[in-house]
Amino acid sequence: MTATARRAAAMPPTLTLTEATVTVTLRDAALFEAPWIGDPLTSPGAATAVAVDVIGRRATESVLCLFLDARYRVSGYAEVARGTLNSASLRPRDVLTPALLSGAAAVIIAHNHPSGETSPSRADRLVTTALRDACRLVGVVLLDHVIVTATGASYSFRAAEGWEERS
Repeated sequence: MTATARRAAAMPPTLTLTEATVTVTLRDAALFEAPWIGDPLTSPGAATAVAVDVIGRRATESVLCLFLDARYRVSGYAEVARGTLNSASLRPRDVLTPALLSGAAAVIIAHNHPSGETSPSRADRLVTTALRDACRLVGVVLLDHVIVTATGASYSFRAAEGWEERS
């Protein structure tokens, strides 16, 4: 195998649609090796378990977007933002661009709080409201936004605030 072929084989998977390219790097594993790919996420607890597995123990805030099909089965995921010890910048386009390119019918957003505190900040609430509105406009269901910690503690906007099923 040539050096060029070895480098190409080591690159993360890339999805190319028209002129846009989305690269999803998956914790040293290929997309389909994640054990929960294809599993339905039917409760905040199920989403929390995936989020803790992927980003829960990180030392800086990270935002994860789980892509779901029409039956709410996980079809993929992407880290859409990474921040500092106590904040991460997120805009609706950061979530919607990869969600639409992946063909997701629904998404779940998760981010970690390295401090161990699960209570949402004012900024968490504002971005969740903006994201719900943006998702509604383009026909992607935002099923939940969960905040997780390294210990597995979590806060679910859906459970805590009584979101309707298809909001």
